[in-house]
Amino acid sequence: MRIKSLSPLAKLGVWLGLTCGFASILQLAAWMVGLSDFNVLENSGIVLALALASLFALIAADQREIGEFGFIVGPVWKKLLLRGAAVGAGLHLAMLAAAWCLGVFEFRDSMPSGSRLAKAWFNGMTAFPLAATQQILFTGYLLTMLRDKYRAGVAVVISAGLFAVLGRLNHPDLFFHEQTMKMVFCLFLVATLLGLLRLQTGSILTSTGVLAGWVFVRRFVRHGRLLEFQDGAAAAWLAPNGDPRMSPVLWTVLIGAIGWSLWSLRKHGEKRIELDGPAIDSDFKRVFPLSNSQALAPLDIWLGRLWQARFRVGADYIPRLVAALVMSAVNTVITLPERVLVPLLMRNVKVKPPVFILGTHRSGTTLLHNLLSLDTQYCTPRAFHILNPVGCLFTGWLTTPLLGIFLPGKRPMDGVRFHLFAPQEEEFALASSCEMSVYWGMTFPKQWPEYDRYIYPEQLSHEEQQRWRKAYAFFMKKVAYWSGRRLLSKNPHNTSRMGILSEMYPGAKFVHIRRHPEVVYQSNLHLSEQAHVMCQIQDSDPETSYAARFMDNYLGMEDAFVAASKRMPPQSVTEVRFEDLETNPLEVVQAIYRELNMEYTDEYDRRLRQYLDSLEGYRKNRHRPLSPEQRSIVLEKLGPLMARWGYEPLESTEDDAASSRSRAA
Repeated sequence: MRIKSLSPLAKLGVWLGLTCGFASILQLAAWMVGLSDFNVLENSGIVLALALASLFALIAADQREIGEFGFIVGPVWKKLLLRGAAVGAGLHLAMLAAAWCLGVFEFRDSMPSGSRLAKAWFNGMTAFPLAATQQILFTGYLLTMLRDKYRAGVAVVISAGLFAVLGRLNHPDLFFHEQTMKMVFCLFLVATLLGLLRLQTGSILTSTGVLAGWVFVRRFVRHGRLLEFQDGAAAAWLAPNGDPRMSPVLWTVLIGAIGWSLWSLRKHGEKRIELDGPAIDSDFKRVFPLSNSQALAPLDIWLGRLWQARFRVGADYIPRLVAALVMSAVNTVITLPERVLVPLLMRNVKVKPPVFILGTHRSGTTLLHNLLSLDTQYCTPRAFHILNPVGCLFTGWLTTPLLGIFLPGKRPMDGVRFHLFAPQEEEFALASSCEMSVYWGMTFPKQWPEYDRYIYPEQLSHEEQQRWRKAYAFFMKKVAYWSGRRLLSKNPHNTSRMGILSEMYPGAKFVHIRRHPEVVYQSNLHLSEQAHVMCQIQDSDPETSYAARFMDNYLGMEDAFVAASKRMPPQSVTEVRFEDLETNPLEVVQAIYRELNMEYTDEYDRRLRQYLDSLEGYRKNRHRPLSPEQRSIVLEKLGPLMARWGYEPLESTEDDAASSRSRAA
């Protein structure tokens, strides 16, 4: 059964079922460890967390791009977000000002200390990721899911109702209390207005800003302890019990705003933004806080990497670092039982000799991986494995979907579909489960040259090699644990590790894919510009950047592969050209199976043909042409590879050079 094919009400049923299932598992676990007095239903915070985690999992399983449910960040994202924040903050400040004028609030006599104001500011700033998460869940996913099937009014009312009810689950025993019902009514009005704004604008940016602005002022004033409540006749209208959210005046304003939004929708209709390009603007990628691929790595690993970097973090990236550390801390606690107990389960797990896909980044490894992973004889690392390797078997499902909903529906460097269950490379898992991975260089590009040594096993000490082997083997066991099938791995950095991998896994098979080196270089420049910026928390130095070091590493990995392949037994290594795979994929895959003496089944042939039919219409990226100076350097450095593989230099035209100059300008 595919989640995406279910009706909206069925999906809501799945959501409730997942929540009940998680709650039952937690209750059973508590009883098993002797917590007989624990009742999950009496811990509303836990129930709310389980409900949100279940919704995250549902979104991830639905495999829809976040752009489809309103998370569209175009060139004017700052204007939309800040305009909404100004409206939300302005409304809250206006309510407080009116209440102060009428004596409902008074400024405290003592001035707040600097530390208190700093704490208040920090708590206020958490309003933005909180508002973004809430809007993606309710005004984004739930509203869009319901709108696909039902009228706009029905969709808005249901999603607003769920927002209001879940927002007050922290006191279920007082749910029907008068004050709680007033709060639920206010939250319902707020969610209704935000849902209508989402339909008006086609994006959740404005609604996120409105909610974040309101919450920011509320948290700053509360944690800064700036105002003191004075009960009186006006308080019942402006801030009952000191809370403007229960104010009839605010309700009236919200109802008026809802009426205006309904009139605007009736007059202008819903706005739908067509996604011809990426849902996230390139400028936003630099500051988007929830895109670091190692965000769920254990906190002890994060602190070690920060120490090695001497805590040098760019100011633009502080929100990303804070978000990563918060997610890491939560995930560290949640996955601690798995980190302690799973090694005991893995002691007797045997991994069959894997099939390894080798080849430098952007050589076609992803296409080949997607094709071979269709064979049900194999299991392969999926995105949920590599994003949270320390919790991918059990506990991580409480946190992994949170990061999963912010994943781009298509990879930023090539437009290939991407979701939590898509095949992925295990190098990310190595980075998130230990420090011995070159991919920490994406997060700390100033230290990237120091991490390059993890590409080449011979550069590691004997002790480091043993630690690397142990970490790699442990993750591979986790991937194969449930199915017991033969592993299929794709990892470009394994191109230089064939020797050590053949020692670890006797009988393993290796498929090496190559592509025109000049195209590979162009594509890697695009990769560094579009993808790496989403992970980094500091800017790279030009002379040691990924682009500056790429050609040396490219040559080093391919030379290491050639040296190791000479020592490999027959029918263990084969090579293919990307150009042939792209032109005749079926014939190339069949040739791989023949040369490596692997079983090619009728079921796999059927699945492969269906997948190839689904690729109709896919368009590759067109890369920026190289300048004459760049081409000269590339041809000089990569000339040996081109000669080895029989590639001729690409044709260069005056139009390409002119295009390159105009883009550079």
